[in-house]
Amino acid sequence: MSDKLFKSALWYSKQGYSVIPVKQDKKPFVKWEAYQSQGADLNQIRAWWKKWPSANIGLVTGKVSGIDVVDCDSEKGRDALNEYLPDAIVTPISKTPKGYHYFFKNSPGLSNGVRVITDCDLRTTGGYVIVPPSKNGEGQSYSWMPDLSIAKVKPAPMPEMLFDILQAGGGHAKASSIEHINVSIPYKGITNPNITRITKHNIHNISFDEGCRDQTLFHVANCLVKGGMDKDNILQCLYFIGSNCNPPFPEKEVFAKVESAFKRIENRKRNLTAEIREWISITWHNISITDALQNITNITNADRPKITVIMNRLVKEGVLERVPNKNGVYRKIEADCEPEDWQNAPTDTVELWLPFGLNEMISIMPGSVILFAGAQDAGKSAVQMNIAKENMRKWDVHYFSSELNAGAFKNRMNKFPDLATDQCSIKFYSHSSNFHDVLKTGKNDLNIIDYLEIHDSFYKVSEYLARIHERLGQGICIVALQKDPNALYGRGGSFTQEKPILSLALDHGRATISKFKGEFKGENPRGKEYRFKLLDGCRFIKVQGWHRPVKDKK
Repeated sequence: MSDKLFKSALWYSKQGYSVIPVKQDKKPFVKWEAYQSQGADLNQIRAWWKKWPSANIGLVTGKVSGIDVVDCDSEKGRDALNEYLPDAIVTPISKTPKGYHYFFKNSPGLSNGVRVITDCDLRTTGGYVIVPPSKNGEGQSYSWMPDLSIAKVKPAPMPEMLFDILQAGGGHAKASSIEHINVSIPYKGITNPNITRITKHNIHNISFDEGCRDQTLFHVANCLVKGGMDKDNILQCLYFIGSNCNPPFPEKEVFAKVESAFKRIENRKRNLTAEIREWISITWHNISITDALQNITNITNADRPKITVIMNRLVKEGVLERVPNKNGVYRKIEADCEPEDWQNAPTDTVELWLPFGLNEMISIMPGSVILFAGAQDAGKSAVQMNIAKENMRKWDVHYFSSELNAGAFKNRMNKFPDLATDQCSIKFYSHSSNFHDVLKTGKNDLNIIDYLEIHDSFYKVSEYLARIHERLGQGICIVALQKDPNALYGRGGSFTQEKPILSLALDHGRATISKFKGEFKGENPRGKEYRFKLLDGCRFIKVQGWHRPVKDKK
C-alpha cells in the first residue's frame, strides 16, 4: 500500500497539484503553509514518503493546485449540491469514507467555508483535501467514482449559481442553503413587495437574465417536482417564469427542463428499487428496512418511506413475505429447489497446508472457500504468502493481488529465508476485481486472493463470495478481506459467513475461528483463538496454541 501511495503522490505532483503528507487523523505531518503558494518538488515528496511510507495524500486546494473542492459529508449533502449542478456536468468525483468530494476548476473570489450548503464544506485557497488511494484510521478507502477520476476527467468550471451560493456562504461556520437563496424576483423590473429578506451578497444567486436563466429554471423545476406538484401545473409556472426572463425563455426549452426534472426523480426511484432488488437477491437472512438503510450505499433515513413502499410492492410480487409479529421485517421467498444426486456425490477431502496448524484440526473438501478477514497490517498477506509457499509443490498455486505488482511481490517472497524465488512455481497475477471471472477451477488449482477490495456497498461482499463459490468447481480459493480492528467479521458483516467453509478473524497477534462447517478432530474449533508473533512480515511464531479465551469459559 505504501508503494501505491508514494507512486500516487508523485503522479499528483507531476500533474501540477501541490501535495502534502497527511496522517490518518487528517492532520498534516508537516507545516504546510509554504505549500499553499508553491508545491513541493519531487525530491521532497520522495523524502516525505520514505519517512512516512503509509502517509495519506493531501492536495492543497485553491490557486496553487488550480482546484476548488466541495466536500459533501452525507447523501443529504450530495442531494443539496446536485440542486445547483446541471445534469450534463462532468467533473472528477471521489468517494470518501463519509461522503463525496466534487472537484472544480479554481475560481478566484471564493473562501473556505463550513456547511455553506447543507452538509457541504468548501475547500479552496488555504485548505486541503485527502485523495485516493488514501485510507482513514479505520481502514476505509478514498476512491474515484467510475470514469470520474482526476486522471480521466479535468475539473470543470464551477456553475455560476453554485459559485454565487458558495461565495455568499464562504467563511461562515454555520451556513445553510436556505439562508442564501431568499431573493426578490424581478418580473420585467417589478420587485415582489412581499419578499423582504434581501441582502446585497445574495441578489445574484437566482437570476433570470441571459446566462443564468437556464440553471435557474432547472433548479425551480427540480424543487417543484420534489414538492409533489403535478406536471401540468409545473409547466404553467415555468412558462410564466420563462416568459418573464430577460430575454424570454423559449417554451420548447421550458418543456425540456420540466421533462429533465421528472426524468431525474424517476431515475432515482428506479435506481433505488434496483439497488434493493440486488441486495435482496444476495441476502439469505431475514431482512428489514433498517438493514437496507445500513447496507445499501447512497440512501439515508429520509428514504425510509420509499423503501417501505418498495418492500410492500415486492411482497405483492411474491419476492418477499412479511415476518409475523415483526414490523418492517421480511423473509425472502426461495421458490427454486431442484433435487441433487447425493448418492454419487464425492466425499474426498484435500491435502492442504494451512497456517497455525489448522490443517491438523480440520478437513477441507474440493470446491471450498476459506476466508481470512484481517485488520490493517495484522498479517493478511503474510498468511496468504505462507499458504502459497507451503502448497506450491502439491498444488498449482495462482496468487491474485489487488495491492502488489510483480516486483513488490518478489520483494515480499524474498523475505522467506528458505525459499529460492527463481525456482518458485507460484503464478502471480496483478488483479483487483471480478475474481470469479479469472478463477482456476481444476481439481489441483489453489486460488489465493489478496485481497477482496471493496470501498462501499459492503453487503455486496457476500455476493462476490457467492460468485466465487459458484465458479470454483473442484478448486480451492483462499480469500483475504479487510476488517475493523477486534471485529469478528470482515466488511460485509455476518453475511460474509454464508459461503466459506472456514472463516478466521486476524488481529495483531491473534487469530480467531469465526466459522467452521465440516469435519474436525476433537471439539468444534469455532470460537478458538491462536496467539502469534509476526516476524519480518512473513514468519509466524507461536505464542499460544488454539484455546478457548478465558472470557468464554464457564
